[in-house]
Amino acid sequence: MKKSCLVILMAACGIGSAQAQSSVTLYGIIDEAIRFDTHANRNGDHLFTMGSGGELSGSRWGLQGTEDLGGGYKAIFQLEAGFTPNTGVSQQSTPNGTARLFGRTAMVGLVSPFGTVTMGRQYTLVHEMGYTHDIYAFSNYTGTTGFQGAGLTGGGRLDNTVRYTSPVLYGFTLRGAYTFGQVAGNVHQNSSPAVSLTYEQGSLSVGAAYQIINNIGGLTPANTAYGSTYFGITIPDSAQKVFTVGATYVIGNAKLYGSYIYSHVYPADYRNDSFSAAVAYYIRPDIVLDLPVYVDFVHHSSQSGTRITGGPTIDYLFSKRTDVYVGVDYNHLTGAWTTLAGLPNSNQPFFGSNSVFEATIGLRHRF
Repeated sequence: MKKSCLVILMAACGIGSAQAQSSVTLYGIIDEAIRFDTHANRNGDHLFTMGSGGELSGSRWGLQGTEDLGGGYKAIFQLEAGFTPNTGVSQQSTPNGTARLFGRTAMVGLVSPFGTVTMGRQYTLVHEMGYTHDIYAFSNYTGTTGFQGAGLTGGGRLDNTVRYTSPVLYGFTLRGAYTFGQVAGNVHQNSSPAVSLTYEQGSLSVGAAYQIINNIGGLTPANTAYGSTYFGITIPDSAQKVFTVGATYVIGNAKLYGSYIYSHVYPADYRNDSFSAAVAYYIRPDIVLDLPVYVDFVHHSSQSGTRITGGPTIDYLFSKRTDVYVGVDYNHLTGAWTTLAGLPNSNQPFFGSNSVFEATIGLRHRF
């Protein structure tokens, strides 16, 4: 009897030890909203819709975990799936429409005193840098009613990616990434090299990133790794070069945001120079006022145009996990942007109008 009790006790201690060395966390965000749009079709009709979810966050659920391997080494993983809350449909499908189980992130990695290496489906470095300096972190607000830097900047995750993140040295962090094209005999096709550098000190965060994404576009989505369109418009096989630089700064009850993104899709010949500035101001600890302005200059076929977006959002925090928000925004287009948004299949449709007004009320919960 004593031996049996000892065996049980030793087993229990072993289980407890294993649990102490590793952990797995289930997490997620559900953001849902009702939105009012003007100019929702070519007749200029208004629309009340729940769209593809809330405005402030992409809805998701995920698992992430770590295992302490000793000696300053850890194994890590993350699996994250996106979904549309009003329908339950999975998001982030492949270019030919095949559903993904973990379309947002699927990676495994190793943390060491010399840095972190991760492998799998991961965010591009330019997207990650861009959303760090965007008040809405490239959420549905900026994806549907505001700034998007075109191509992969606004939805930037790539399969088959290996990434290195350096240890923090004097406030600086260096990152490098490479996406394997996985085409026999051609290491260039579908590949994507990238590098970024950030500096953080106290209330200040500054960073820049540069990335090349080869072989976006193509007339048949099933034959391309990254989709065949620019804002929904079919383009020939092209490469995209993206550079971004931005900063955030906390002062008192306010956080300031500023960003510039350069994107060039060639030979499809679309170039964007996009600027954003914003302030998030805590009126009181449970009420936040967001004030963004986005300006995007597009250049195509010797034509140019602008897209200007702005409008406030007020966010009321019931708790650290649940909040409700209301907001309005206004888009105004000129020149080539009006043409682009008026083309059939544009995923930023204005249906021939050069302006859209929207109002939103939403509820968000984190778990």
